[in-house]
Amino acid sequence: MSDMHGSDSASGTRPARKGRPMPPRLAAILGGLYPHRRSLAALAGLIVLVGAMALGYLLTLRPIWVEIDGRTLLVRSHLATVGDALQEARIWLQPEDHIDPPPSTPLRPGMHVQVQRARTLTVVVDGEAKTVRTVAQKIGDVLSEAGVKWIPEDRITIGSVRLTGDDPVYAALQASSRAASSRGGRPASLSQAPAPLQLEVQRAVPISVQDGKTPYTFLTAASTLGEALLEKGITIYAADRVQPGLDTPITAGLHAYIDRSRPVTILADGQIRQTRTRAATVADLLKEEGVQLGPEDFARPALTDRVTPEMRVTVVRVRERELTEQESIPYQEEFRADPELEIDHQRIDNYGSPGILKRSLKVRYENDVEVSRTLDREWVERPPMNRIVSYGTKIVLRQLDTPDGPITYWRKMRVLITAYTAATSGKTRDHPEYGITRVGWVARKGLVAVDPRVIPMFTKMYVPGYGQGIAADTGGMILGMHIDLCYDEDNLVDWWKWEDIYLLAPPPPASQITWILPTYPRER
Repeated sequence: MSDMHGSDSASGTRPARKGRPMPPRLAAILGGLYPHRRSLAALAGLIVLVGAMALGYLLTLRPIWVEIDGRTLLVRSHLATVGDALQEARIWLQPEDHIDPPPSTPLRPGMHVQVQRARTLTVVVDGEAKTVRTVAQKIGDVLSEAGVKWIPEDRITIGSVRLTGDDPVYAALQASSRAASSRGGRPASLSQAPAPLQLEVQRAVPISVQDGKTPYTFLTAASTLGEALLEKGITIYAADRVQPGLDTPITAGLHAYIDRSRPVTILADGQIRQTRTRAATVADLLKEEGVQLGPEDFARPALTDRVTPEMRVTVVRVRERELTEQESIPYQEEFRADPELEIDHQRIDNYGSPGILKRSLKVRYENDVEVSRTLDREWVERPPMNRIVSYGTKIVLRQLDTPDGPITYWRKMRVLITAYTAATSGKTRDHPEYGITRVGWVARKGLVAVDPRVIPMFTKMYVPGYGQGIAADTGGMILGMHIDLCYDEDNLVDWWKWEDIYLLAPPPPASQITWILPTYPRER
């Protein structure tokens, strides 16, 4: 019997598991594949080795940062120096270019390298062209390297872009790139040489300008006089006169003169115009601005006044029109005596009518504002008609029964009645005229204060409730249809009422009679 853990050396087959011997055909197949298994293992080991070498190569690349033409690139290299790494990255360099650190510097991971390419510039001055390659930082330094003496007033341009001596060359590069982009061009790659730039210098020349009373002398590289004045900050208005013209080419020693216009304001026809002028007088100014004056129009200041700076001219439009006014002429009241009409009776014979007075006026307007009215003529269109009132002068005696007996009277009047005594008359007891009436009598009951223009003095009357009295006194407050009854001091009766009184016969002479009684005071 064979050992269970042994193997058959002739067949090279794996021993069969206990209790299950391997079939002969399967054992033959497995024995034939054994050499191929060793070949596959070798191939896999080679692949692993190559991958490890590639990974090692990548992991051992040294990264550096390269700044060139305003752009920063990441470069990886196994080479020894900065210069080799830049060549490997196909970054174009020329001997005039500046590299920091230098190309021979050993390469270190994370190193920062700055490449400043030399620019090829063609400098054109006074018709002469010079080509230089430079790493100068400023335009002025480039010109100095080219042997060009320059001053700040010179005009330095690259294409249509204007520069100064203090501008960096990098600004010129940017300006050139923008100009190329606007023309549809493309900026050069880092492996290409930058396109050459043409730098033009236009020499500044001296000119003099007489601006009114102010003289200027300055250097300019402008092409025309107008451009030079603009660069100098000298404002030219449309109404100014410049000799020679603004389009005159600039030449050394040019003399220019500016005849300044003056700012003025014109107020005309409801509008405000602010303008400038070289007109001598106000009339010339208005003509220049196309403002016409009518026959009556005028200006403030006057047309002959000289135009001064900041003057304010007002055009006054004048118009006149005729205006007719009328007013009423009041009529008068005319009284006529009628002996057939009883006293204190009236008759209106004509009611009267007012007249009409007309006048023609000339009204003057300045800028639609009335300033005056002048009377042209005046006339009575219709005269007034007077009111004619007839009043009676016929006196009729009548009888009246009273508690004291019958009386005969010639006139009845309705009056306001008040009462007084010597003590209420307004004089003190020690006054020499205390208690003395107008006619010199001692104040007592039976005397009456009247307005003598209505009731003559010494007229006898009958007052109901008082009795008979005689007009013998006056008073400052006794006016018109008002009488004041006198009482003794110890028996004053207070009166304040309207009452009919009767003037007793015989009547006074006609010359003493007031035929038309006053209307004041009025009974309410």
